[in-house]
Amino acid sequence: MLHNLFLLLPIVAALPARPALPELTVSQWSNIQSGFVNGAKDLGEWSFGKAHEIIDSVQDEIDAVVAHQNSGDETQETIWKKLKDDPHSFSKLTNVIDFVGGTAREILDDGKLQITFFAPNNDALTPPEHHHHHHDDDHAELTALMANPSLATVSSLLDRQPAYLLEDDHRDHHGHHGGDSDEDKKRKREIFKKIAAKVLAYHGLPKAYTASDLAQNSTLETALKAGRGGGGGLYRRIRVEKSLLPPSLKINFYARVLVSDIKAKNGYLHTINRPLLPPGSIFESLYAFPDFFSTVTSAVQGTDGRHYLDYAYDRNASKPGHPEFTGSPLATFFAPTNAAFALLPPKLKFFLFSPFGKRVLAKVLAYHYIPHSLVLSEFQYHEKHEKRSFIEAAEGMFNVADDPSFRQELEVHTGLPNSTLKLVLEKKKVLPIDSAIKTSITVNGHAVETIDVPARNGAFHVINKVLVPPHHHHDDEGNDLSAQDSWANWEQWLPAWAEQA
Repeated sequence: MLHNLFLLLPIVAALPARPALPELTVSQWSNIQSGFVNGAKDLGEWSFGKAHEIIDSVQDEIDAVVAHQNSGDETQETIWKKLKDDPHSFSKLTNVIDFVGGTAREILDDGKLQITFFAPNNDALTPPEHHHHHHDDDHAELTALMANPSLATVSSLLDRQPAYLLEDDHRDHHGHHGGDSDEDKKRKREIFKKIAAKVLAYHGLPKAYTASDLAQNSTLETALKAGRGGGGGLYRRIRVEKSLLPPSLKINFYARVLVSDIKAKNGYLHTINRPLLPPGSIFESLYAFPDFFSTVTSAVQGTDGRHYLDYAYDRNASKPGHPEFTGSPLATFFAPTNAAFALLPPKLKFFLFSPFGKRVLAKVLAYHYIPHSLVLSEFQYHEKHEKRSFIEAAEGMFNVADDPSFRQELEVHTGLPNSTLKLVLEKKKVLPIDSAIKTSITVNGHAVETIDVPARNGAFHVINKVLVPPHHHHDDEGNDLSAQDSWANWEQWLPAWAEQA
């Protein structure tokens, strides 16, 4: 399953094709995106006024496209009707929805609701040629779906076995079912449907969001609720990444929005070029990217700490009808990259990854972990404390055209006893258009490289430094030197710290 988890990471949603815009170099656009911090001296001949002209033209184009898409009687059609009326783009998706049936189809066709749906087109649901296997029985089909529970796998299954679409399961009997009884066939079909329904729910949002609304958020709650105690019982989230030139959106780092803001009676439809896959656990997600996280995953495994970041089905402990899961149902992790560990002094790194440094390494890792909590830039949930953060008190503030800026400083308790992380969560407009929003997190004064990566059991944030844990270090005269300490002078304070409880 891990090799499929590359589908976990970042996202882009695109508006329809636009007329040509004045082109900026990469460095010039970087300055604009950073809010003109050094704009006057770095943009050279590009004046502040010229940048505003470009921005205004982009906003005018966006407004024109949205106005065009919102015109006409087609907005009286539901999302389901729009999908059914476009078989060239969505025949594979509507087959999956017909297969799932029930609530999924009813919600997409309910004119009284206001929702958002990300619709992978036919190309997105067509797997590569080498994935077209003709399985001999339903066991192989189920194994394939469990290994890669995406809408593309479900669609491929339905292409090979169209009889699954029949409610009474009147499939032919040519021996390829391996002698299964009718009851076994029905049970497997229901398993297929349940998996497909959950993955389908991950493509929907319980509110209606335009592309501009989506772009103002870092993460958003989907219609898929975390089950079996995982994720704090919260609804699973998607991550939104935006680009202004060209205007585009990505979901979960990999699914690009091809056509946005298709207005329907019950909300908005956005076409995406890849199906969304509910992400795995924090550990599984990190493990899937060894080029970036092999050091931290090796450290976690070497210190017997996988259960702090993983949450998985326990086959040995489970019984029929009573599945059991092991690990941490909810956590947030600040994940140092391989490059972060490479910055450690060689002698320290050798010590930490030796048998003698195992206990110290475990404590260092614990300082990067927030148990029983989901801490995102715009949303917080603490199982043992308050249910929601300050953000819920300002409900809707991130989905409107008004200035959504905020700055919040807080301390959170870590997996290292009696220690906290100091976080600054900040969201601000960098340009006078709705989608020009910059959201950031700093931890102990260090900027987080990649924020808000959702996982089955919480989320993780990517950092390029290994955090120095809190400790006491005094000189001969009793002066506290801990604020000056870094990994560079670790030999002066780490041995004493390691001896503490």
